[in-house]
Amino acid sequence: MKYQNARPLIRSGDVLAWSHRGIYSWHDLKIWFVRLFTRSEYSHVGTAWVVNNRVLVIEAVKPMVRIFPLSKLGNFYWLRTGAYWRKSTEELALSFVGDNYSELQAIMSPFITPPNDDRWECAELVACIARQDGIDLGGVYTPSEVVLAAQKRGAPLTYVEGGQP
Repeated sequence: MKYQNARPLIRSGDVLAWSHRGIYSWHDLKIWFVRLFTRSEYSHVGTAWVVNNRVLVIEAVKPMVRIFPLSKLGNFYWLRTGAYWRKSTEELALSFVGDNYSELQAIMSPFITPPNDDRWECAELVACIARQDGIDLGGVYTPSEVVLAAQKRGAPLTYVEGGQP
């Protein structure tokens, strides 16, 4: 599906996922290692936030949790979660913006429960935000496990060709 067709259908609380294939830089190599250690088909997940007719993503990336325009993140996978996106959900999600990202937690995520701290990895953040809306995305915080948990709840996986790579 083209981004311009998906854009009006994406809702706050939907899960967004990316799969990173090529190794062309040091960053790409680090992502490949994270995918290897986490045994994850997907390299990253984020939560959609629709505000003022803009589709943004709330995501944990180096160096911190940020809000970024979805249209500038290239091709992605979209999972319609049916989240209610209550005011309390939005307040919780926005409270994490600016918190630190942890590469170590991202690498260790399939093996340990993340500590209760102010450091995040992407799947842990997405699952925490979804939980506020009563959506259980499991307790193993890898991008693939979050995508699989959303699919098990009935969220269709749609590939979206979008925005700027």
